[in-house]
Amino acid sequence: MMKKKTDLIIGKKTKQKLNPKQRTFNRLIKKLEKLRTEKKETAAELSEKLNYYGKYISPLELKIAALHKESAKIFYKFYREKKSLSKSDGEILMDMMAAQLNQFSQFGNGEPDAELKEIFELIEGESFDEAAESDFQAMKDDMSETFKEMGFEVDLGDFNSDLTEEEMMRKMFEMLGDVNEQAEAKAAAEPQRKKTKKQLEKEEHEKQIEAAKSKNIAGIYKSLAKVFHPDLERDENRRHEKEALMKQLTAAYKDNDLHTLLRLELEWLQKEEDNLDKLSDEKLEIYNRALKEQTEELEAEIYMTVQHPRYFPLQKYARFFGIEGVNLKQEKKTLESKIELMAADIEELKGKSSLKKLKEILRTARQQLKNRDIFNIRLEDMFDF
Repeated sequence: MMKKKTDLIIGKKTKQKLNPKQRTFNRLIKKLEKLRTEKKETAAELSEKLNYYGKYISPLELKIAALHKESAKIFYKFYREKKSLSKSDGEILMDMMAAQLNQFSQFGNGEPDAELKEIFELIEGESFDEAAESDFQAMKDDMSETFKEMGFEVDLGDFNSDLTEEEMMRKMFEMLGDVNEQAEAKAAAEPQRKKTKKQLEKEEHEKQIEAAKSKNIAGIYKSLAKVFHPDLERDENRRHEKEALMKQLTAAYKDNDLHTLLRLELEWLQKEEDNLDKLSDEKLEIYNRALKEQTEELEAEIYMTVQHPRYFPLQKYARFFGIEGVNLKQEKKTLESKIELMAADIEELKGKSSLKKLKEILRTARQQLKNRDIFNIRLEDMFDF
């Protein structure tokens, strides 16, 4: 027989019409279960992607970074020799070198060598080290200004570009901790406005809810411990069942896991129709508040899982749907194809017909520049390499 929509899931045998608190309870239970599944699946999926990245994508990135490095140097050689090159050819070569440096920095994991730094200085008009230090100081100034606008004093004196990535992360966490302390001190020092009657009533209600919640966790545990205790059961099969339930109950109580306690209580209540009246509106309000908090916490945990630094290598392949939607198998095919094309072109640029190949590339680039808006395309996408 099909279950009616008005059946109370916390008491399947009842056919009473659900009140607002009961409907909210059912909705939150379903949402919480969905989020728990989503969290588990998200973590598993991202771990799988990261493992695939380390095994297949990272080695390809190192290969393609090396090819971008080599192609930048080849273009630089042509630029310096200027054999049969017009002024516009030289300008396009500059853009192509800049594209190679950009791709090298995206896929490479080390600092450019001396020749790449020389190319960088030609393009940017300043040394690589000067530009890196300038960018770091600009970021540091922005951080300082932001903290000042927020009313916080943060010492950035020992925050410098010589720090390793790990040391920078540690410094950032230290600064955030200092900011939190200042915020708490500032809030404590501010004169407290006189609260309205409505605010006081709300605070009192919330205190009652929290007190009832804590009491309820202990109450649920005690009442269920009496029911589930295996020593009180003579039937051998039921004894094993209750031993398993008792382990779940004890673990949930130690972890302050109201959701599991609720689930165990509901399973018991569904078997004990006479106990359904225990789920009063007051008790449901406590349950609903706790369930809502748990759903919010899970949503935040899922978000932080996706944003974790360990998954940063996947970000470069994210499109419109974030790293969850990254298709690494397709990215692997794309990188392999690009590597094959780049390697072939580099061989031609190094061979007897190198100038002919360069002229071919320049013609293609010039035609693309005529047909497309240069400000809306990435130059590295214009060439095979």
